[in-house]
Amino acid sequence: MELENTAGKPWRPRNRISKFVLCAAQSPAQKCAAQSPPKAAQFSRAPASCKDHGGVFRLHRGSPLLQKDKETQRVGKACVRCAHNCSAEPGTLASPGLLRVLTWCLDKIKMRKHRHLPLVAIFCLFFSGFSFTRAQQQAVIEVNKRDIVFLVDGSSALGPANFQAIRDFIAKVIQRLDIGQDLIQVAVAQYADTVRPEFYFNTHPNKREVMAAVRRMKPLDGAALYTGSALEFVRNNMFTSEAGYRAAEGVPRLLVLITGGKSLDDVSQPAQELKRSSIMAFAVGNKAADQAELEEIAFDPSLVFIPTEFRASPLQGVLSSLLAPLRTLSGTTEESKRDILFLFDGSGNLLGQFSAVRDFLYKVIDELDVKPDGTRIAVAQYSDNVRIESSFAEHQTKPEILNLVKRMKLKTGKALNLGYALDFAQRYIFVKSNGSRIEDGVLQILVLLVAGRSSDSVDRPALNLKQSGVVPFILQAKNADPGELELIVPSPAFILAAESLPKIGDLQPHIVNLLKSVQNGAPTPVSGEKDVVFLIDGSEGVRSGFPLLKEFVQRVVESLDVGPDRVRVAVVQYSDRTRPEFYLNSYMDQQSVVNAVRQLTLLGGPIPNTGAALDFVLRDILTESAGSRIAEGIPQLLIVLTADRSGDDVRGPSVVLKRGGAVPIGIGIGNADITEMQTISFIPDFAVAIPTFRQLGTVQQVISERVTRLDREELRRLQASVVPPTSPGVSGKRDVVFLIDGSQTAGPEFQYIRTLIERLVDSLDVGFDTSRVAVIQFSEDPRVEFLLNAHSSKDEVQNAVRRLRPKGGRRINIGGALEYVSKNIFKRPLGSRIEEGVPQFLILISSGKSDDEVDDSAAELKQFGVAPLTIARNADPEELVKISLSPEYVFSVSTFRELPSLEQKLLTPITTLTAEQIQQLLASTSYPPPAVESDAADIVFLIDSSDGVKPDGIAHIRDFVIRIVRRLNIGPNKVRVGVVQFSNDVFPEFYLKTYRSQASVLDAIRRLRFKGGSPLNTGKALEFVARNFFVKSAGSRIEDGVPQHLVLFLGGKSQDDVSRYSQVMGSGIVRLGVGDRNIDRTELQTITNDPRLVFTVREFRELPNIEERVMNSFGPSGVTPAPPGVDILPPSRPEKKKADIVFLLDGSINFRRDSFQEVLRFVSEIVDTVYEGGDSIQVGLVQYNSDPTDEFFLKDFSTKQQIIDAINKVVYKGGRHANTKVGLEHLRLNQFVPEAGSRLEQRVPQIAFVITGGKSVEDAQEASLALTQRGVKVFAVGVRNIDEEVGKIASNSATAFRVGNVQELSELSEQVLETLHDAMHETLCPGVTDISKACNLEVILGFDGSRDQNIFVAQKGFESKVDTILNRISQMQRISCSGTQMPTVRVSVVATTPAGPVEAFDFAEYQPEMFEKILGMRTQHPYVLTADTLKLYQNKFRQGSPGSVKVVIHFTDGADGDLADLQRASEALRQEGVQALILVGLERVPNLEQLMQLEFGRGFTYNRPLRLNLLDLDYELAEQLDNIAEKACCGVPCKCSGQRGDRGPIGSIGPKGIPGEDGYRGYPGDEGGPGERGPPGMNGTQGFQGCPGQRGIKGSRGFPGEKGELGEIGLDGLDGEDGDKGLPGTSGDKGSPGRRGDKGPKGDKGERGDVGIRGDPGDTGRDSQQRGPKGESGDLGPMGLPGRDGVSGSPGEPGKSGGFGRRGPAGLKGNKGGPGQQGSVGEQGTRGAQAHLVPLVLQA
Repeated sequence: MELENTAGKPWRPRNRISKFVLCAAQSPAQKCAAQSPPKAAQFSRAPASCKDHGGVFRLHRGSPLLQKDKETQRVGKACVRCAHNCSAEPGTLASPGLLRVLTWCLDKIKMRKHRHLPLVAIFCLFFSGFSFTRAQQQAVIEVNKRDIVFLVDGSSALGPANFQAIRDFIAKVIQRLDIGQDLIQVAVAQYADTVRPEFYFNTHPNKREVMAAVRRMKPLDGAALYTGSALEFVRNNMFTSEAGYRAAEGVPRLLVLITGGKSLDDVSQPAQELKRSSIMAFAVGNKAADQAELEEIAFDPSLVFIPTEFRASPLQGVLSSLLAPLRTLSGTTEESKRDILFLFDGSGNLLGQFSAVRDFLYKVIDELDVKPDGTRIAVAQYSDNVRIESSFAEHQTKPEILNLVKRMKLKTGKALNLGYALDFAQRYIFVKSNGSRIEDGVLQILVLLVAGRSSDSVDRPALNLKQSGVVPFILQAKNADPGELELIVPSPAFILAAESLPKIGDLQPHIVNLLKSVQNGAPTPVSGEKDVVFLIDGSEGVRSGFPLLKEFVQRVVESLDVGPDRVRVAVVQYSDRTRPEFYLNSYMDQQSVVNAVRQLTLLGGPIPNTGAALDFVLRDILTESAGSRIAEGIPQLLIVLTADRSGDDVRGPSVVLKRGGAVPIGIGIGNADITEMQTISFIPDFAVAIPTFRQLGTVQQVISERVTRLDREELRRLQASVVPPTSPGVSGKRDVVFLIDGSQTAGPEFQYIRTLIERLVDSLDVGFDTSRVAVIQFSEDPRVEFLLNAHSSKDEVQNAVRRLRPKGGRRINIGGALEYVSKNIFKRPLGSRIEEGVPQFLILISSGKSDDEVDDSAAELKQFGVAPLTIARNADPEELVKISLSPEYVFSVSTFRELPSLEQKLLTPITTLTAEQIQQLLASTSYPPPAVESDAADIVFLIDSSDGVKPDGIAHIRDFVIRIVRRLNIGPNKVRVGVVQFSNDVFPEFYLKTYRSQASVLDAIRRLRFKGGSPLNTGKALEFVARNFFVKSAGSRIEDGVPQHLVLFLGGKSQDDVSRYSQVMGSGIVRLGVGDRNIDRTELQTITNDPRLVFTVREFRELPNIEERVMNSFGPSGVTPAPPGVDILPPSRPEKKKADIVFLLDGSINFRRDSFQEVLRFVSEIVDTVYEGGDSIQVGLVQYNSDPTDEFFLKDFSTKQQIIDAINKVVYKGGRHANTKVGLEHLRLNQFVPEAGSRLEQRVPQIAFVITGGKSVEDAQEASLALTQRGVKVFAVGVRNIDEEVGKIASNSATAFRVGNVQELSELSEQVLETLHDAMHETLCPGVTDISKACNLEVILGFDGSRDQNIFVAQKGFESKVDTILNRISQMQRISCSGTQMPTVRVSVVATTPAGPVEAFDFAEYQPEMFEKILGMRTQHPYVLTADTLKLYQNKFRQGSPGSVKVVIHFTDGADGDLADLQRASEALRQEGVQALILVGLERVPNLEQLMQLEFGRGFTYNRPLRLNLLDLDYELAEQLDNIAEKACCGVPCKCSGQRGDRGPIGSIGPKGIPGEDGYRGYPGDEGGPGERGPPGMNGTQGFQGCPGQRGIKGSRGFPGEKGELGEIGLDGLDGEDGDKGLPGTSGDKGSPGRRGDKGPKGDKGERGDVGIRGDPGDTGRDSQQRGPKGESGDLGPMGLPGRDGVSGSPGEPGKSGGFGRRGPAGLKGNKGGPGQQGSVGEQGTRGAQAHLVPLVLQA
């Protein structure tokens, strides 16, 4: 049999790339074959029958041969895919996912011939995944796992603007993906003439880091574009295990190519290799790209996306199309469990056509795997009501349900209530009682047939259906309204349109494919992130329209994609006062928000003060604590609804609000002033005015669309079109440098600093020739973020500011930062225009008092001509005045949250001060000499750290210097100390101005480490000290006459000349020399210039012997070791450290042998530094790979030297894997036990110190937690990229450390030592005797509620929260002085009503059954908060135990009495001995901050108000009680807690709640007029020719069929080969027509029967000469009763001949005609060549 094309002609392939044809096989023995393949084709057996399904051949050069999946073979309807030029083994199976994509590709190409096939393409991407090897066929790849590479054109031809648009586009795509190591991984590479990977899959573990890396991308700027080479590079280098690709898991590989030009090299071969490697490629190109090239690269032409240009708006247009396949691939086509309801139109719309629909339903169900534990089927019909034919519980096998469908009759009915049917299906069919498995998480699918417009509303039922999780597919037929149907489905792609009901069978394969392929429900729509606040007028003028106002808000909310990471909603009501109804973080799902809106009640009040309300929104709603994401740049939309003119000014608050980042939309109703609305709105066009509340429905859709459309890109475009009012001078030249605190102290509120800078920059005219901006961060040292000449546009600066992250660090060295800025930033080469007379501004933002001296550096900065403006939190005002341009430019805040209020105050001087004015202010500033006390001195210790001294010598020198410093009176105006080490080079440790207290100097000295090096250049060191330490800029007060001392420690003879350099010092510096036996005494005397100031010891360990002599040598210079007037006592010995430290070292191949030696050296340095003389520190060491080895135990060595020697003897273990979990468990069981020397029971701090170089083969988090719970603090140091691993191992974030390689370990020492030092002192509790104390707490829990509402009813979750809190605080953990005893907590619940106190129960240990007594208080209300309430608590405590710790926790919605009386009562409580009064704000509490003045006893957490809606309120209160108990029972003034961990993942969805009560009936809408008649639809396309059947016996001539409709002009078929022309036969004689029979008598009228099959055509009527007029086509009306037969009309005149129509369906077999006369026999034709079809197998 020949292979044929759609025209039925022999087919020949035109090219070798891709051919699609239809074919059929007459029997299993016959084979399909391509004509003239280049190579012998491999084949597989054709399916048994092609009768119902045309086999589709896909020929692709180089593609493997494919065979249909087993499931399709089982039902006997296979498409055989044939390919040639293939080298695969015969019969190789491909994955079903690939087959679906191939079928989809086929259908996309044939879409011009069949209008429904493209839908399959969409769904194949929505619901299909790819797995390509035999081993992976059975594995299900999780739907959220895939590895995606973005390959980006970085050529210079693209240009910066296009590149930035592409970069933003990639960021938007990534923003909408679930990024994570167990979810979607992303890598990015740039290419031009070369390829540059920006980052790999394993570079960044989370979305935040990936986004930051994308935004940092800079163009490669290559000269040429070699796309083919880049594709090869990606395949070979990016999709590898080393780059993080998850090959072992079979995760799908996707490549997104974004290019702006044609490749200069060949892309065909690399593209084919991608496909062979199962890498699915997408291509995005602009008009300059070659579309044919892109289609060749892409996995299929449908995966090519061509925006008009690489700009934000066109790229946004392809975003959703690209995201659908990127996000929704799965790895299986197996038909899993699902419940499918077929809900079909049973109205009069289907009269006469129901049989076609019934047959369609029968065939669809026959294709499904129907069984009780597989697919369950329900069938129902609907019209004016619903008739269930079969529920999910009834017919659960295929034969049963098919038998039912076969017997189904049309329901009939005039009305079509689609909304009612949807609601009925959700309430009564998709329920457990009717066999649905919805509660078990089984997928629920609705297949809905609609053939007309609904008679009722579908909006609300459609919304409820979406929220229930049912996946809807709609079969649209006849007069169904597409707009109405789109309300039901997630997107129009879920609607399949039938050309006509008789042709609905054409949709059968598509709906079956969808029902089998859908795995995880409908994809969620792409939704932008935004925060939406409704500000509602709640004054009396709104009372009548308030229900309509609520309904409007509800409808807008229903149109939004509400979720914690999508849209958040808040509602605020206002009149003459403002009341927040709920905040942005109160509700995180749409239904909860809608429920809260429904419960709104009118606030009441005379007039709406809109200005004050706008101010409230900015101050209290658009804040992080209220759930706003304004600091993250998420759009902040404010919808203002008011019905009257504002009673106060709105202009000022509107400007501040918009400048603060909000986007207001004003809606004025009735008496509202439209001018006012335009003033409030972001742009005047956003303002809306309507006459009455009833018109709100008319603008709802407009507002919803505006809210949906206003994303970041749109807002940026709008902001660019709106020119903000500029202050005078804003556009003038000026250089502005922000010097910002990046230390740990500022870290928690760093985002507010960043936001302030961003807002200030937004108000400046930033440009290279206007205002320039730089940002410098500082803590211990400064760090340049960007310089004045780094960015030339406002957008660039703001983008750079948004990327700022705190640098970290414990110290705030403002002096050093100011010095750095004056010397290194305000310079011409770095962008400063100071020499041109451009005003120079420095904005200093600090989180506290400086840890170093600021006087000199501040004076130097101002003398340089810079105008400093200072902002500080909890700083020294005197210090700020010294720094600032003048006292009026000093701004103090209690928290950085207040920074927005300073914006205008900062802008005023920046934008108005001229260079001349700045000079005048600076000239009037006097610089008084610093105050110096009589015992002041500057002492520099210069320490030999060369190889001759050795590490032991440095340790003894360090200890000796510490002894000396402890005897000095350290202070900024007293003794200052600096330290320098040297060998062949000089290593300054810290300068004279660096540290201001004895404690900080001692800490710095403890961190000294041996440097090493040779030869010893003492002369060079002396010169360095003279020029860099004994100078004013380093903190020396030599010019003020303060004595200067140099103490030199020397361990050998210098290799350079010391005499010349010692003279540099001059006579103003007293030089002391200390040396061991290896020194040249003459040389040391030369340096000191006085033999009496030379001190020698045999070894440095003997230095304590000369301590007094060294101290006395300071005498002549005026140094007094202690303040005058104070008796000099023997130096107090600091408390010696106690600790048990066990090091757990990774001994696997994560560290090489030489790297492991670096690790040991690091451990030795830690031990050497932390272990001081007299300390009681024990050390153990364990090395591990897959199993641990004890190198030595805690009890083995008792001295520091023994421990260091033992560490240096440890031998590298080696091993392929590191199992940190096993190592930690080993520590717990074998090291931190008494047998190994642990002193845990003696309360000696226990520290585990883990150093690892790679991921553990087992998760170590649980083992670390077990160790922590045992009382061991776990330190973790991670080398290389294992951030997450380190975070899991460490006890908290403070004990987690990370370095890039082992060489950087030494740089980490200082930070580790500080934390280690804190850990060793943390639990020793100095001053507290080590005995167990009993600690008893008595807690009163009280509450008050609104006078008009019951607190138990009005406050959602109050009851459950109270129960949770009481349970939590009753289970209080041990405190530091309670030993093994647990504190006892006794609680009492009491409240006050106007009639008197109400008590649930007296002080007792809380039991769950006591909660019923609390519930008994529901009947009495209101409860109030007055002074009497606090007096009641006072009297209650008097009745309790006298020695207990007394605490009040009170839940309040506001004060009900005079605040002054309450404050007096609060003070009386404190005086009575109550340790704490803690207030918890209920929902919608006004002025909670004002009420917080009543609180006491909360320590450092006053600035963190507690609210009922805090998710972890019970933990917060338990933590508060713990701190109070520590202070009251143990005498610990404060307790440091680690930072709270990240919130855990969202829990699983809870069970579905019971249906709510029916809402109130809505207002009837206005009656609509009749719509215009729609245009006639286009004729459908001709279907594909079916497989021909076996040739039958020629029948006799039948009656002529009815004339068919005019068909479309078909495509020209391929020309066939010309055959030999036969001789014409003779024509037969025409037969005579038959006689018409007589008409029979009319019978009785019978009952109406079912529609029968179409009968034979009747005889032709008699001719008539009269032509009747042509009438217009009418709408289809309901079927009427049959009327009597009318008189037969005479036939009209014949019409004009129409064009040739398409071939109609075969007519019924006619009656056998009489034989005609036999014609003459023609000549025999030549025999044609026979071709056979060979079935081929395609393989991926």
